[in-house]
Amino acid sequence: MGKSLLFFASLPFISIIVLLNQNNSFENPSLIHQTIVKSKVADEPKCSDCHGDMLENKTKHPPAAESCEACHQVNIKEHTEAGAKGLQLSDKLPDLCFTCHDGVKTVVDSAKFLHLALKTEKTCVACHSPHSSAEDKLLRKEEKKLCLSCHNKDKTAKGEKSVNINSLLAKSKVIHPPVEGGCLVCHRPHASDKDYLLIKSFPRGFYASAEKETFALCWECHDSELLKAEKTTTATNFRNGDKNLHFVHVNGEKSRSCVMCHNVHASNNLHLIEDKIAYGQWNLPLKYKAKENGGSCFPGCHAMKEYIR
Repeated sequence: MGKSLLFFASLPFISIIVLLNQNNSFENPSLIHQTIVKSKVADEPKCSDCHGDMLENKTKHPPAAESCEACHQVNIKEHTEAGAKGLQLSDKLPDLCFTCHDGVKTVVDSAKFLHLALKTEKTCVACHSPHSSAEDKLLRKEEKKLCLSCHNKDKTAKGEKSVNINSLLAKSKVIHPPVEGGCLVCHRPHASDKDYLLIKSFPRGFYASAEKETFALCWECHDSELLKAEKTTTATNFRNGDKNLHFVHVNGEKSRSCVMCHNVHASNNLHLIEDKIAYGQWNLPLKYKAKENGGSCFPGCHAMKEYIR
């Protein structure tokens, strides 16, 4: 008798559950039980209960995948009840990152030039996601897009003139092949002993000594004989017969750097020739014209000259 009364007393609750699941309850009798079990709030909530999407991307930060407490001081009760409080980092940035990435710390501490991104408030997380990313190395965007998201300004934070690399690449017809491969072909991402965070030496300014070591970066792709061989038929196509015209330009009392005539990133002219070059207060047009087996130029520094290979 007692069991019968209990059954009839439970009927209203059973009816409500059946109505809420009328589309599939009869197809899957265990669904009601599963729904009730899944709806229960765990006594000890996990970070992933709310923040599971932070680890959904293909590249996962190993400490984040292992435990949030690797980087955070977690007070679950305070965090869930006090509006996202109780979740402080266990150390300030970038010191927290350096507890694992000690190799990067060694480079940063010893290098002459530091990537300015590391000097911002966000430091490492300006470029890297601390949890997961769709990109390798936990980058926030594809490498080149990430770099151009900052290198897209005509002036620095101090108001100084800056080269807008993003704009230059967008409007130019000829892109330097290493740039197509990504900025890290030539630049270090964190710090370097070389100007411009370069991987090897390249001089500042328009004039530099004609030594192979001075232009070491260029020899990663180009033949260094174009600097020292007075005559050649292989080291460069900038020659009149076998007379090496690179040798003529970069050797002598005023040794000219590559950037006197070339843009290292992009240009509207073949061979990355600049439209104009700075000479004191003036911008002198180069007036370079490419031909099938050579070319000509008529700059402000000399009369029109032509070369034929």
